Amino acid sequence: MSDLPLPLFYAQTLRSLLPISDDTLSLSSAEAQSTLSSALDNLYLIQRILTSLGVFSENETAEEVGDGELVFMSAGWVLGGCEEKSGLGGREDRMGALKRAETAYSGFLDLLSSYEVLTPEEKAESSVAAAGRSAISKDPAKKREAKIRQYKREKELREKIASSSRGHPEPSSSPISFLLSLLPSDTNGASTSSTSVNPEESSETSRLTTLLLLRLLHTLTLSSLSSITMELELLASAPASISAISEPDSRDTTRGSEDTTWRLDRQPGTYRPRELISGGGRVLRPFTILPSTQAMSDRERLKGDVFKQSWRLPTMTIDEYLEEEQRRGNIITGGGQASYDAPTDSELLDLAAEDDGTALAEIKGEQKRQKEENWARYTDENKKGAGNTMNRG
Repeated sequence: MSDLPLPLFYAQTLRSLLPISDDTLSLSSAEAQSTLSSALDNLYLIQRILTSLGVFSENETAEEVGDGELVFMSAGWVLGGCEEKSGLGGREDRMGALKRAETAYSGFLDLLSSYEVLTPEEKAESSVAAAGRSAISKDPAKKREAKIRQYKREKELREKIASSSRGHPEPSSSPISFLLSLLPSDTNGASTSSTSVNPEESSETSRLTTLLLLRLLHTLTLSSLSSITMELELLASAPASISAISEPDSRDTTRGSEDTTWRLDRQPGTYRPRELISGGGRVLRPFTILPSTQAMSDRERLKGDVFKQSWRLPTMTIDEYLEEEQRRGNIITGGGQASYDAPTDSELLDLAAEDDGTALAEIKGEQKRQKEENWARYTDENKKGAGNTMNRG
C-alpha cells in the first residue's frame, strides 16, 4: 500500500477499474485480469483497514456514520464485482471466484440492512436473496415481476443521483464513476464534484447522494446474486474436463515435424473416455447416438441437420412465384369497378354491327343475327318453367 490516505487510496483503486466497468477493456484480456488481481489485493487491504479501525459496527445507524465514512460501505460491492469478473482460469477457479463474490455481496447486503439504509421493500428483497432459493426464483411470473421492479428502481435511482449534484456523471454512467464523484481526487483531499459555495449544503447533498448510490448498488447486487446462483448451478452440473493420460513427448520424432498439440480432433489414446450414463440412469454428459459404422459423410450430415435454419429457405423470387401461380390458374384477374364499367360481349357486337359500309360491320351484323336467331329458337323450344318439375307454379 502507498502512503496515500485511505479515501485517495480507495479512489485510486476505483479509477483503475474504470476501463473494465465502462466495457472499454475486454475481460478476457491479460491486462484486464491483471488489473482485477491488483484491485482485489487493494480492496481486501481496505476492508482489513476498515475492520481494524472499527469504522462500522452492528449497534449504529446510518445517521451516526460520518459523511466521509459512508462511501466506504460500497467496498463490499466493489469487491464482489471484481471477484465476479475474475476466475477465468478454469472451472474450479471460476467457481471459487463466484463463491467469493457471493460472500462479498452478502456481506454488503447485511451491512446495508444493519445500518437501515434500505427501504422496507428493499430490506425484504435482501432477506429473500440471503435465504437462497425462494418461491420467486421458481415461479417465472414472480421472477419477471421482480426483475421489472428492480429495473424501474435502478432507473429512478440513477436519475436521482445524476440530479442531486451538478458535478455528478450522467445517469447512464457506471457505478464506479458515481463512486469516484464522491471521493477526493487530489492530494489535498478535495473532491472535484463539490462545486457548492456553502460547505454545509455541499455535505448534505453529498450525503444524500451517497445514500442513493448505496441503494442503487443494492439493486445491482440482487441481480448479480441471481446470475451467480444460476452460473454456479450450471458449473456444478457441467462435466469435468477431459483428463489426459499422457502428455505429448517433445522428443518423439515418429510423427516428423508436425505439431499436434493444439489439434481439435484428439488422437486415439490421448484421453480417457468418460461414462455417458451413471449407474442410477443419470446422464453425465451430452451425447449423440450415431450409426455404428460412421464415416465422415455421416458427421457432415448430422452437422447439417443440427446447424441449419429453423425455417424453409426460399427457392425462387417473388416474381417467379407469382408467374408460376398465374400459370397454374391460382390467381384471379379482373373484377372491380373497371370490370363493371367495361362493355359486355353483346354490347361490343352491337357497336361493331352499327358501323355501316365496312366488311367488319357486315361480319358482326351476321354474327348478331345468328345469335338472335339461336336465342329465339332456344326460347321456342324451351318454354319458361318447362324444367321446373319439382316446384311448379
